Amino acid sequence: MTSELKPLQGRTIVINRTSSQSRGFREQLERAGAEVLEVPAIEIRPRMSRQLDDSILQLESYDWLFLTSANAAAIFADQVAHLRPDVTPESLESPRVCAIGPATSEKIQAYGYRVTLIPALFQAEGVIDEFVKFQEGDLEGLRILLPRAAQAREILPEELRRKGAIVDLIPVYDTVVPDGMAERLEELFQQGGIDLITFTSSSTVHNFVQAAGANLDLSRFKYAAIGPITAATARKYGLPVAIMPGEWTVPELAEAIIEYFTPVE
Repeated sequence: MTSELKPLQGRTIVINRTSSQSRGFREQLERAGAEVLEVPAIEIRPRMSRQLDDSILQLESYDWLFLTSANAAAIFADQVAHLRPDVTPESLESPRVCAIGPATSEKIQAYGYRVTLIPALFQAEGVIDEFVKFQEGDLEGLRILLPRAAQAREILPEELRRKGAIVDLIPVYDTVVPDGMAERLEELFQQGGIDLITFTSSSTVHNFVQAAGANLDLSRFKYAAIGPITAATARKYGLPVAIMPGEWTVPELAEAIIEYFTPVE
């Protein structure tokens, strides 16, 4: 992008990813001229449990490891390395890994795991359809390990079980409202001048609304959502979603925001 072309010049955009995950998103928007304000709406709190440890100790007994977020991938892989330092991820023939989304795939591959399946659609319904095709319709008796957020949707494990799979669902982290978020939002709303607020998951929507409180008119802002599930969650709260990318990734969300604010010649 040339220095003369700054489609987001003068725009103030709020992003709510955790600081450790927001760098690329922020830089992409800033290169387009935006002033970016970080208000993390999620704090990740890992959950360690006997159930998680037991699943790791018998990891090879599973046919598939399903990872639905980069956070779950990192927490799981770290615990494997802690409990079983002898395990070389590259050498594991079982379980095969299904990673939901490119960020999740990149994270688990960084630990040395091979990824067998990356569904083209990043929501549960699309994942199930593609997985069933990959398995040629036969899920009967498949053992699937699913470490994930405690607050995730139930449709993925429920549908896998309905089709005959045995799913060990293990919550490995909680998504909570960060301390001080309410005060930070109040400060921003008083300052004004916000052109767009972004959501990258349904959890960020829930936590944003909770932190903002009931006395603020949140419908006066414009919102961008990373995908249809997140957009639907926002609309349930009466938040007008103006932007949603065709591909449900953070880079595509940034591009959709840039395109939305680029003047039509």
